[in-house]
Amino acid sequence: MGPRSCLLGLFALFVASNCSYSPEPDQQRRLPPGWVSLGRADPEEELSLTFALRQQNVKRLSELVQAVSDPGSPRYGAWRDR
Repeated sequence: MGPRSCLLGLFALFVASNCSYSPEPDQQRRLPPGWVSLGRADPEEELSLTFALRQQNVKRLSELVQAVSDPGSPRYGAWRDR
């Protein structure tokens, strides 16, 4: 890692340490039913988060993948153009 990368990393840490989280006014501030607040996490604790997104247009995606992968298709290899 070069000196520039180190300086950028240190700058990012400095900025992050001086920031505080403040929810947007329209964000829900209540816990969902059955949840219990355990307070703030220790700043030194590493957290692992998983986000799930609803898949959309799965059939269309499959069709596009097939089209750019099939040598007989006029769209074959089109993924390289973008």
